[in-house]
Amino acid sequence: MPKEQEIKWSKLSSDIYERFAVELGEGLHDGADVTSGDQDVRYGIELQQKRLNDKGLTMYCDFVPRGQFSQSSSGSAEWKDEHYKSRTYWRTCQWKRLISAGDKQISAKQEKVVLYQTVTDVISGEHMDEEFYSCSNCGANVKIKELTKGCPYCNTFFKMDELYPKISNYYILKDYGRTSNELKREILKFVIPAIIVAIIGYTLDMHYSPEMSKSWGSAIIIGILSGIIAGGLFGYVLWAISLIARLFIDAGKAVSILSKTSGSNKRFENYMKRYSPEFSYTYFTGKVVSLVKIIIFSDNPDELPVYEGEMLGNRFDNLIDTSFNGAVACKNMKEQDGIITLSVEAFMTNTYESGGKIIEKDETVRLTMKRRTGGKLDYHFSIKKLQCINCGGSFDATKNRICPYCGSPYQLEDMDWIVTSIKM
Repeated sequence: MPKEQEIKWSKLSSDIYERFAVELGEGLHDGADVTSGDQDVRYGIELQQKRLNDKGLTMYCDFVPRGQFSQSSSGSAEWKDEHYKSRTYWRTCQWKRLISAGDKQISAKQEKVVLYQTVTDVISGEHMDEEFYSCSNCGANVKIKELTKGCPYCNTFFKMDELYPKISNYYILKDYGRTSNELKREILKFVIPAIIVAIIGYTLDMHYSPEMSKSWGSAIIIGILSGIIAGGLFGYVLWAISLIARLFIDAGKAVSILSKTSGSNKRFENYMKRYSPEFSYTYFTGKVVSLVKIIIFSDNPDELPVYEGEMLGNRFDNLIDTSFNGAVACKNMKEQDGIITLSVEAFMTNTYESGGKIIEKDETVRLTMKRRTGGKLDYHFSIKKLQCINCGGSFDATKNRICPYCGSPYQLEDMDWIVTSIKM
């Protein structure tokens, strides 16, 4: 097995997980196209990168594989509808994030994390010719059968395996596990100072104790051996204590989150299955995170078709990064006139920049959401490729409030979730 430091992920890899991990960092840093992400994921990354750009900031974000779960994708939740299947995969890695203002670095963060990615693909044997897709070259919404013959607007040709699979959601969580080499390096931090202290101690003892042998070599050897033993034991105990303390602190947060999510999420899932038997709470969680990112990173959130609520103005202008903490809690739920309204809490770690200073906070994002209960659930729905119910034309709903072909207004809640309020 290769050494940990020799393992690298590549955007040229045939593994979409690896490609996305690399493309994500490049997309946030310089706006490079994240081709392995789906349309809404790419849109969220574009908005965040523009926010950084507008504030004169650059963010370097890198994922380096580490640990025994760094190379093979481990799958967890899986769900599907009649056309698409999705599965969440995870791997262990080292996450490094550097934020700079001009030539000055103002923040550096490095953590051992688990990177989760949701891979969405077409179900084998499904014919997707009539499905709309946004051309990744020019952005036009075109039927897949046309893209495979050449986009009518830019003449770019695509194969089906270039359109799918795609990453439809991603997030990171802390990883408390350590490899044997990582544990040795952490303990070594205590061993070397312990050796120095032991050698000095034995030397001083010989100098002031006439009955002791004046063998400086013995003092050094005894000091090294004592330092290795004492430093190793002390280092291991201190590392274990610090790990337990971190686990207790984060466990306290987790218990608080679980107390809010326990039971209500399952009730909501069962409720939604009455209308859409294929409904998945994991899918819904990804949808919530995607909507939060689109709203908080948008220059004009009040003009977004996915938001209908009080004016937000520049409320989120200083927010430059957000990390999902792995849980969404459903609160109050009611249905009236075929519209279901839901109160949701998403647990995030948000990063703000103000006056050249970086502030990081664990925050609860409270949302009120709604959608119509009727209609088929589309796991690959995107506001970047909305299809007009009246004329069938496909368009980018982030740029059009009405259908550009027939002028018909649209109600987004007929097709997907929209947010009616958002607060930190």
